[in-house]
Amino acid sequence: MGAGATVANALGAAIRNKWLAHHLEASGLGVLAQVLSCQSWLGTAAGLGLGFPLARAVGAASASEDRTAARRTVWAALVLFAAATTALVTAGLLFAAPISTALLGSPAYAGLVRISMIGVAGIALQQNLVGLFAGRSDLRGPLVVALAGGGVATAAVFLLVPRFGLRGGVLAVAILFPVGCAAALYARRREYAPLALPPPRPLVTGTGARELLTIAAAGLVASLLDQGVFLALRAHYVRANGVAANGLLQAAVALAQQMGALFYAYLASYAFGKMSGIVATGGEDRVERARAYTRKHWTPILLTSGAALGFAMIAAVPLLRLLYSHRFDAARPLMAWALAGEFARVALQLWILSSLPLGGARLWFPISVVFPPALVASYAWFTHEGMGVLTLPRAYAAAGLVSALVGGAVMWRRGITLGPKHAAVFAGALLALFLLAGWIGR
Repeated sequence: MGAGATVANALGAAIRNKWLAHHLEASGLGVLAQVLSCQSWLGTAAGLGLGFPLARAVGAASASEDRTAARRTVWAALVLFAAATTALVTAGLLFAAPISTALLGSPAYAGLVRISMIGVAGIALQQNLVGLFAGRSDLRGPLVVALAGGGVATAAVFLLVPRFGLRGGVLAVAILFPVGCAAALYARRREYAPLALPPPRPLVTGTGARELLTIAAAGLVASLLDQGVFLALRAHYVRANGVAANGLLQAAVALAQQMGALFYAYLASYAFGKMSGIVATGGEDRVERARAYTRKHWTPILLTSGAALGFAMIAAVPLLRLLYSHRFDAARPLMAWALAGEFARVALQLWILSSLPLGGARLWFPISVVFPPALVASYAWFTHEGMGVLTLPRAYAAAGLVSALVGGAVMWRRGITLGPKHAAVFAGALLALFLLAGWIGR
């Protein structure tokens, strides 16, 4: 059931992308990708990163059967994210033309930006709702969000895009989030009504707000930096290579990240919980136990992910035609480099699995912010070298490699080391994928 939401989201996205690619082609998909990337970034900002502290607080209150504490936390998060969402959505509506110019070099797409504000509000709500579900260990809620939101969005894409083009595409994807949240709240209303009613007085206190925001700050900054840097570089990429090239890039990166998500889902939903328990109960041996658990997963996950990503490089053209159209064949070299970078990111997430349990945000946060500056530096270098449409995919691969090596070095100093066989698996798979990407993308 936990995997069901991920699978449902991936299948729905694949169906929508196929239809969008057929009607909008690469240029339209390039415009759509920029608008929706901005929607995601603003939605993340509006959510304030409250999902994680909300999950922790609700989980603790539920374990102690303290419904009053749970209600205070839920309402505090609601008030905070509602205020942030109102401010950002209002700004998005007022400054849609400058945002359009920053994203795509023209104010002509301001109408699309305004429509996307529906999605901004929905994403902010969904992030907090998912945190609430996690605090209750509720797997049905996220599945309802994925099925209901994805189903309505997919139907809307089929109905609206042929008639309204880009506007229909943005509206169809934007409503995914609020529709999914509304359906989940209705389906799980009996489960969560005691956590919302009656409202506490006052709805939020200064102490409660500070506690939530302090815990949320590190994750929010890391997420906004990661998404924001990539969005800014794509805005430059559009100006340098055109919206059609950005459409090819969107197809390449989306497929790579969807494949990586299969491994991230396992690490986040299962392995991280196990690692947290190992560290919490490990006492003086917690580093040794964390190292052993990391090594236990290392070879099977890297070999499996390497094989899957390598196969995708080789079969890129059939995959692109299946999930998009024959007009996206030119995305194959871009996809190869994106897949190589995704493998490095999978390795990084596996290596730093114990960072938060062992060292808290002080250990995890510096590692998590290595990728964005590495991406900027790599992009600047490849742009200077005149790599054209390959600048950003190659920068993505290079930044993934740098972040994996830097993160690994930090974890090595904390005792999460690799044995010779584990290091050989990492180096061998990484070298094979980068050589294959170089051969495909030459």
